[in-house]
Amino acid sequence: MEPEIHLKKNVRRKIPVVALGMVGLFFFTVLFGPFITPHNPFKIDLNNAIRPPFWEEGGSTRNLLGTDAMGRDILSRLIYGARTSMIVSIFAILICGTIGVLLGLISGYYGGKIDTVIMRFTDLWMSMPTIITAILIVSVLGPSKKTVIIVVGVTGWITYARIVRGEVLSLKEAAFVRLARVAGCGHLRLIFSHLFPNILNTLIILVTLDFGRVIIITATLTFLGLGIQPPSASWGLMLAEGRQYITYAWWMTTFPGMAILLAVLGMNLTGDWLRDRLDPKQKLR
Repeated sequence: MEPEIHLKKNVRRKIPVVALGMVGLFFFTVLFGPFITPHNPFKIDLNNAIRPPFWEEGGSTRNLLGTDAMGRDILSRLIYGARTSMIVSIFAILICGTIGVLLGLISGYYGGKIDTVIMRFTDLWMSMPTIITAILIVSVLGPSKKTVIIVVGVTGWITYARIVRGEVLSLKEAAFVRLARVAGCGHLRLIFSHLFPNILNTLIILVTLDFGRVIIITATLTFLGLGIQPPSASWGLMLAEGRQYITYAWWMTTFPGMAILLAVLGMNLTGDWLRDRLDPKQKLR
């Protein structure tokens, strides 16, 4: 009994409480944002512009984290910025995940010339910088939330394709796949009923880690003027709007930067923990 109790304690110790707390706070903000937002994040009040946080001279508890140059409440815009990041992340990951998983399954299962063509196309696409791709798409569609989703979606599938291909290459020679072939399973049934369920753990880890990547790329594109446009509430947009005031209104850039840092750090640490928990190789170690 003692070794078993000791093992349970070690498992509990390894749970990243801080990281899960960050992620939980992020999702809580996304789900309940409209109910906990203290002010209208889009309401302009020039008489209340560039107010510091409540603990500094000139600040007030009415605007806990201060206001921006248009008099909008920083805390309210941070909350709505989390919702924007979540919406973009979900749709972008759906796009890049679907493309990458399908190409990875096809490439790994069929092999041969199909595998060669898909992997060479993947290498070619990987050589294109994300910013260049973003500029090309923006020049056609114009800067918007939809553009960010498309840019992140069409540039992020490479990781999914390569990792899924590697998993399928190792699984397709397994005993259960051979038995399914003997039983008369067709190619599509083998791929989606036997191989795909066995890579779900890997996909869960990939998606968790990819949230951080999407948040950073979204903030970067928006900061450069290629993404979400005013008056939307976005962390990257808040950074762009506050950079010219950074010498005397530090809160306009510091709080959005901290929000990005905490969200990405929480997602990455949670992804690492899930990898340790869900990957059989890690469990053996």
